Amino acid sequence: MRKKYQKVIKSDKCTQAIVFARVSSKRQKEEGVSLNVQMEAITKYCQEKGLKIIKDFSIDESSTRGDRKQYHEMLDFAQSCIGRVAIVVNYVDRLQRSSDDSYLINKLRKDGKIEVHFLKEGLIIHKDSKSTDLTFWNMHVLFANAQINNMIDKVKDSLNKNWAEGKWQGRAPLGYLNQRNEDNKAIIVVDSVRAPIIKRLYMEFATGLHTVTSIWHLAKELGLYSKAKNRKNCFVTRNTVYEILTNPFYYGEMCIKGNLMPHIYEPLVSKELFNSVQNIFVKNGGHNRTNIKEFTKTTYIFRKLIHCKSCGCLITPEKKIKKNGKEYVYLRCGHSAKICNQGIVNENEIIRQLKQEVFAKLSLPSSVQEALKEQLLKQLNDISQLNTIFKSRITREINDLQIQGKNLFDFCLKGNFPYSFYESKKAEIDNQIKELEKSLEKYKTIDNDMKQNVVNVVSMAANISDIFDKATSDKKNQLLRLLITDCKLNGKRLEYRLKAPFDKLITCTDSQKLSQITMDNLDEFEKVTM
Repeated sequence: MRKKYQKVIKSDKCTQAIVFARVSSKRQKEEGVSLNVQMEAITKYCQEKGLKIIKDFSIDESSTRGDRKQYHEMLDFAQSCIGRVAIVVNYVDRLQRSSDDSYLINKLRKDGKIEVHFLKEGLIIHKDSKSTDLTFWNMHVLFANAQINNMIDKVKDSLNKNWAEGKWQGRAPLGYLNQRNEDNKAIIVVDSVRAPIIKRLYMEFATGLHTVTSIWHLAKELGLYSKAKNRKNCFVTRNTVYEILTNPFYYGEMCIKGNLMPHIYEPLVSKELFNSVQNIFVKNGGHNRTNIKEFTKTTYIFRKLIHCKSCGCLITPEKKIKKNGKEYVYLRCGHSAKICNQGIVNENEIIRQLKQEVFAKLSLPSSVQEALKEQLLKQLNDISQLNTIFKSRITREINDLQIQGKNLFDFCLKGNFPYSFYESKKAEIDNQIKELEKSLEKYKTIDNDMKQNVVNVVSMAANISDIFDKATSDKKNQLLRLLITDCKLNGKRLEYRLKAPFDKLITCTDSQKLSQITMDNLDEFEKVTM
């Protein structure tokens, strides 16, 4: 009887560990989060905890771009280990900066296969973790993601500054070249090979004797090649020719987020010649650039949203008026039939497909929406209160460390230990305080604006079908850009990928679980701008 009882209480203590250290930029390699610094701290921790390191993953990989190949290799290795294994990392954000990565970790954790040790946060996540610890972990992931968003905001500020100064960002339009000046600063110069051809195309089209297709054939005769690396020595496509003939950059203005701003580079054509070309497009009913408002005649639902599955060319919407007066919009590939066999598709067929596969599955009855809204607001208020608790906890830790530093100095003055010992310990305390102060910044109050945005996104998804039907073509285009990406036309079907967080909502068949899905992916809901 005693032997049987002893088997029941056998220890399940984790004794093996996988070390995970990560940097994602050159600056991180050179500063305090370098791989060596992380490995040193983790190794010391494992020794103190009696964990045997069976494998270490020291990687140079972004946690927000790509498919995180090495990260998944680490999880696969953990799953293949015999017995439970600890994944030990220095910070939460070294392991993940997005809740998308939590699914696999959570699955292995719930199965009792892994436990995760976060050194600086003093947090260990395992299958029996309390809800407060799990919330603490999720909040660290949430604010790590917020830090990434803050960096994105800084990049946007830099872009806006350069645009205001008339500087173009990124690859120069065809007819111009990206180069570096004597100070190694990025500049744009006229392409002496392609610029004369582009001028010729403008002059020919302005005669009114050409179509886009005939100008495209002329461009090939004149030897107008693409600059793309993966299409070296390839002629430009029909759509590229259309882009050239409707791009205001060539007369001196660049289109930034639908607004025209003057740039500092040499124009290739006069504004008068550019206007003549646009007027011909309007006269022929073939203008499809909504960023040049004075020439825009029609907006399209699928404008610049779909590429051809066969050749990768942008799919162009075109309006056709039948003899009976009815108007139809067709989607066609810019390539010729010799290069691509993608046929013309009525846009209504694609709309019907999206309504059936997306809109119908996202829509919810009004009674369910009200209950969901009430539940979401309650949970958001709870998280806001938890933030306050975490901030209070960290503030107390900082105060305790500051008292320790003061007491340490008093003991040193009394001659209890040498001053060198005091300096060493004081430096450790100061570093701990700095780390805590950094984490303190993450716990911001969830304000009313954030709550309202989350509720609005859920409400929009639940009423998506009605909203789409009542929207203008331009608004429908914006709505689809919120919902889907990587759109490719394959025959008469649209292949696409749902954007976050709508990809999570559409898989939920139980309306009772929608609020939990929302809370688990709160950062994704917050990023949606409506």
